[in-house]
Amino acid sequence: MPKKAYDNIDPRLLAANENVAAIELKGTVKTRKYVKGELFQGKLPVSGVFKQPNGALTCQLLFGNEFRVLEKVDEWCFGQVVDDGYIGYVLEENLVPSSARSHQVSVLGTGLYQKDEIKSGCLNWLPMGSKLLVKGVEGQFAKVTGDYFIPANHLQKIGQCTEDFVSVAEKFNHAPYLWGGNSPLGIDCSGLVSIALGMTGTQCPRDSDQQYANLGALLEEGDNPRRGDLAFWEGHVGVMVDHQDLLHATAFHMLVVVEPLDKVLTRIETTESNSFLGLKRLTQPV
Repeated sequence: MPKKAYDNIDPRLLAANENVAAIELKGTVKTRKYVKGELFQGKLPVSGVFKQPNGALTCQLLFGNEFRVLEKVDEWCFGQVVDDGYIGYVLEENLVPSSARSHQVSVLGTGLYQKDEIKSGCLNWLPMGSKLLVKGVEGQFAKVTGDYFIPANHLQKIGQCTEDFVSVAEKFNHAPYLWGGNSPLGIDCSGLVSIALGMTGTQCPRDSDQQYANLGALLEEGDNPRRGDLAFWEGHVGVMVDHQDLLHATAFHMLVVVEPLDKVLTRIETTESNSFLGLKRLTQPV
């Protein structure tokens, strides 16, 4: 059987289904129609992105993060998360048309207030990585889209960061584990790496195998780990916080935890079939 043009495209990133495909895939993918798509963004603090309508959770869309809608079917929108290219289905009611954004939430989570004072009432909670437009600063608060307010020191300009990605990841210590999770309410191993690197301006794929294929350089056997190295197994990834301790979101503890790398290696070797792939070092300073 001849090889199809899209066989080399990761199916998690292939912006197409049996009815529709992104316009740039014309000539590559055979489907009924090709569309440019329309940009929307997350309306809720966290919205699920599902493999199929009412299917398995694959990842999450955070408030203000963009989702390219290619098709609407009943209450569902099929499309692609703009930041990492992941495809899936999002409930239409969880999306609003895309608008200008200038800042992102830089702390684990923050309140969205009705007025520029702490007793005005918190209307919602926004997780780290949420994106919005700052219209100005009034005292300790930033006025944002919708004429709501957020503590100004909880925000950073998109693309600007004052922390290393390990420090960002460490903020998630003890957060609950959630397969496909991207937020402090629940996060998985690759979601932790993805958001930590994303917050420091490094483009990062969503899943651990994609991260292994695209991030850093593999260390030689015998090289000593250091802070910021990524430890990879088949289906798992963690971040070294120093030369011996690993920070990772793990279903074993159902938490983000720090524990000795040697302990994790022994546990996975004796209780799971996931092979250790090695340590990779990023080129950016940590």
